[in-house]
Amino acid sequence: MPRIQPLNQEVDWPREEGAIGVVGVAPWATLDFLRALYDLVPATKDWHYPRVLADINTKLPSRGRHLELGERNPAPYIRETIEELAAQGADCAVVPCNTAHILFDQWSSGTSIPVLSIVDSVLDELVGTQGPVAVLASASIARFGLYERALEARGMAFMGLSQAQQSVVNQAIAEVKVDGRASVSCMERVESMLDEFAAREAGGIVLGCTELAGLLAACKARVPVAVESNAALARRALQFVGLPPGGAGCGSMPSGTIEE
Repeated sequence: MPRIQPLNQEVDWPREEGAIGVVGVAPWATLDFLRALYDLVPATKDWHYPRVLADINTKLPSRGRHLELGERNPAPYIRETIEELAAQGADCAVVPCNTAHILFDQWSSGTSIPVLSIVDSVLDELVGTQGPVAVLASASIARFGLYERALEARGMAFMGLSQAQQSVVNQAIAEVKVDGRASVSCMERVESMLDEFAAREAGGIVLGCTELAGLLAACKARVPVAVESNAALARRALQFVGLPPGGAGCGSMPSGTIEE
């Protein structure tokens, strides 16, 4: 695919700006990642946004079914998709799926372009958090301790969920996967759970499943620090391709009068 250079002073962007490759394993989560990415760019024209190559492939083997039932491993297919995106011009790759990161080493090592970790992106935003961190994530992530081990490796305290609390999280994830949102009754259970975290003096909450982005406001209202994994990954991707979120380049470009 073409590498297009800026045209003139008005139709301009950073000369070394990179392209982001997105391996979409779940449609709603991938669309939310793209929304988070574009929301972070202070653009006034289309060309102010970075180039994005997205392959939303709902036929990639289920991460949860592989981990829980031993079905087909999605890692080789994710890795193949990364290489396809690289061949099309991507300078880095992201996989907006926390559960897939249990298998991160299998699909990220030795690729022809850098692969950005959603877990590292989240933990970077938790630096300085006071108090234990609760993680709302899939049953597979909870069972494999993906975030628990990562937090402890950085010297941060982890607040575990009870079986009942994990059940609430599982319900929210399942509803979003089907309808793109959690039901009113489910949200009532979620908010009650968040109140429990606040009562236990949680220092932070991680929305460690890309289906849970809609809970961010409720989390921020109850704890000092709340990090949504898709937004954290989007910020890391923009920084990698040379567009620091909320700054650099595009925000200061002349807007002109022509819209497209």
